[in-house]
Amino acid sequence: MQQQNLFGSGKHVGFQISTSKSNKVYSLSHTDPYFTIDGVSQGFDIYSRNTDTSSLAVGSFGSDSFGGGVRWGLPIAEDDYVTVGLSADRTKLKLDSSSPGRYRDYVSRFGDRSNTVLAALGWQKDDRDSLLMTTKGVYRRAMLEVSLPGSTATYSKVTYQHQHFTPLSRDVTLALNGEIGLAQAYGNKDLPFFKNFYAGGIGSVRGFESGSLGPRDPATAEGLGGNKRLIANAELLFPVPGMGRDKSMRLSGFVDAGNVWGYDSKFSLGSMRYSAGLALAWNSPMGPLKFSYANPFNKKADDKTQRLQFQMGSVF
Repeated sequence: MQQQNLFGSGKHVGFQISTSKSNKVYSLSHTDPYFTIDGVSQGFDIYSRNTDTSSLAVGSFGSDSFGGGVRWGLPIAEDDYVTVGLSADRTKLKLDSSSPGRYRDYVSRFGDRSNTVLAALGWQKDDRDSLLMTTKGVYRRAMLEVSLPGSTATYSKVTYQHQHFTPLSRDVTLALNGEIGLAQAYGNKDLPFFKNFYAGGIGSVRGFESGSLGPRDPATAEGLGGNKRLIANAELLFPVPGMGRDKSMRLSGFVDAGNVWGYDSKFSLGSMRYSAGLALAWNSPMGPLKFSYANPFNKKADDKTQRLQFQMGSVF
C-alpha cells in the first residue's frame, strides 16, 4: 500500500506485508521527494523479515532479520537520478540437519548472527513511457553495495540492468532486458550465503524452478546460488486478440537465457540455460500479474523445471 501525497503534504508513505510460506516481510517506508528546493529527496525504511527456504528449490535455511536505513536521491537531469544510502541489518540464521554443508561451515566459522552496516550508491536513467505497460523507452540502473568495516559480513555487491523497448508497430513492441551481478567478500571473510545471487523462474529464466540454477549442494542437490549472475531476455509484446486496444492486458512470446556461477567457476555462455514460451501480463486491480508457459532448453539431467509459472511483478 502506498500513499503518494500523505495528508496533502506531498510526502510518500508505503507499507508492505508479505505472508508467504518462504518469506514474511513487514516494512514501512517514508520519502520526502522535495527535501530541498533543488529536488533532492530524503527517505527512510524499516523492515522485519523472516525467511524459510525449506519449501523452495534452494539450500534449506531460515533467518530472522531486522533493519532500516536512510537514503537520499539526487536528480542530475530530467530522467537521471543518483541515490545514496546507509543502512544497518541484524540477521540471525537458523540451520537444520537438511541444510547444505557449505551453510553449516559458514555458521561454524562466523557464527549464526550477522550485524551489517551497508553503504549504497546507485544510478538510474528512465525515459520509458509507462512503468507497467511500456511501449518505448530505455531503462538503466546500476547499484553498488559495500558493507563497512566492523560488520560481521564484509562484502561488496554490484549489479547493472539495461532494458530497451522498441515499438515495431502501433500495437507490437520488442522488449530487451540484460542484467549482470557480481559479489565479492573481503577482509578474510566469505561471502554470506544468504547474499548470493539466484536464477530460475519469472524474472530470470522462465521454465526452470525459481532459484534452482547454478551450483548445487552435492548431498541434497538443492541450489546454492552464486556470486556471479548473468540474465538476458527478449520479448515480443502484443495485444490479446479480441481485447481491442485495451492496454491493461498483453500477450508476449519470449526467449530467456541466464545462469549463476560460484567462486570456483567463471562466466560461461556454454553453461547458460535457455527457454522460450508465451506469457500473459495483466495490470489487474490487485497489481501487475504475469503468467508464463516456457519450454526449457540446454537443460541438464539434474535441472529442476517448471513450465507454468506465475508472479506479481512488472514486465521483466
